[in-house]
Amino acid sequence: MIRKYISHFALLLSALLLWQCEPNIDSFQPSNGTADFSSFVTIGDSYTAGYTDGALSQYGQMNSFSAIMAKQLMSVGTTEFKQPLIPEGKSIGSAGNASLILYETGIPSIPVAPLAQPGNIELLTDPSTWINGQYHNIGVPGAKSFHLLAPEYGNPALGAGNFNPFYARFASQPGVSSMLTDAMANTPTFFNLWLAGNDVLSYALSGGQGNVGGTGTNDITDEATFTFAINTLLTNLSAGGAKGVIGNIPDIEAIPYISYIQYDALELTADLAAQMNAAYAAYNAGAAANGLPTMDFKEGRNAFVIADPTYPIAQMRQALPGEKILISALAGIQSEDRWGSATPIPNTHTLHIQTPPFNSVNQVENIKSAIVSFNAILKAQADAHGVAFADINALMEDLKDGYVIDGHTYTTAFITGGIFSLDGIHSTARGSAIIANSFIEAINNKYGAQVPKANVNDYITVEFP
Repeated sequence: MIRKYISHFALLLSALLLWQCEPNIDSFQPSNGTADFSSFVTIGDSYTAGYTDGALSQYGQMNSFSAIMAKQLMSVGTTEFKQPLIPEGKSIGSAGNASLILYETGIPSIPVAPLAQPGNIELLTDPSTWINGQYHNIGVPGAKSFHLLAPEYGNPALGAGNFNPFYARFASQPGVSSMLTDAMANTPTFFNLWLAGNDVLSYALSGGQGNVGGTGTNDITDEATFTFAINTLLTNLSAGGAKGVIGNIPDIEAIPYISYIQYDALELTADLAAQMNAAYAAYNAGAAANGLPTMDFKEGRNAFVIADPTYPIAQMRQALPGEKILISALAGIQSEDRWGSATPIPNTHTLHIQTPPFNSVNQVENIKSAIVSFNAILKAQADAHGVAFADINALMEDLKDGYVIDGHTYTTAFITGGIFSLDGIHSTARGSAIIANSFIEAINNKYGAQVPKANVNDYITVEFP
């Protein structure tokens, strides 16, 4: 009898323990913590705007990390989130007929076919199509930190190439207002500031065709200008007690546009290798006579042939480990010109390192050191102004090795990883949800809030035919 009671008690205790271990779906109650989310504003560049698949479209805008954040914040007080939407079925910046606009805004043309509809340049160049007004999403493709402070950035009177038509299209007063003043017009109680790296990535995406420490189209922004811009932005955005969150810059190794094509991805058969060695025999004779490395080809993987204006032999050589071949070179590699083998890949599509006896500018190191410096500045400014800090760089590092969410594994691999869209730079909708959740986690940790995270798998990624 005692054994029977013990058995019944054990069953009851087991059932009780199992009941206590069951997740309570009602236990999570959204809360704003110490933050006020009633007027939410986002300000930044192409990521903030919703640029994806090589274009800005309404689909991308509705599935940007900004829009996803706003949707989640509506459970804790955000009342509206107005965006300068592109008309449905249209896009700006697609491959084919938007090269002028991409050039004007300092973004290199992308050879990978986007999912978006063909580009509609008139939406940017024809003032009658502009929708100037007051919006909560102040995201402008191509914007650098200091651009956010400059009314000139949206001034069409300066002429093509001297202003950003992506901004002029929706600026409240083109040529008078700045991105910052337009953001402040909403009297934000909470803001998101994320400059996804144009201060350094414009240099990277152009193949290092800029200066280090300047303010030109492709220059790496100098530290003093960057610090001044970030401090000015945070000082104004947090005025009156507004709280916010700021993100940092991912390392270039996480960006497929830069990291996808390996320096030694030139695959050759034995016959082709023999033909290449014969074709470069005269080059090799000159290199050997000057004590420089020869170009040697074999069956299997080989280093690409790249242009190098500083190199004394024919201004070309084979790529070195650690050098980058941009995705923009892909079309030439696959063309009859046979970039990387029959002809060198132009240096506008590569990023060089410097190692003896090569005298190239170490463009890779310029980029990496700038990102480290800028990220330190961003963290210091976040701390100084008491705002939340989202470590997007660390997020991308985790994603490089594989990140499991609800049974799905995501990586930064081009196309197959699920994070990056077909342009190799910007995120898919699902990638945007992952980024949004990183910002939300930072908000919750800083302000004691309980903002619900987005269900990542509710959003789509690259769709295969």
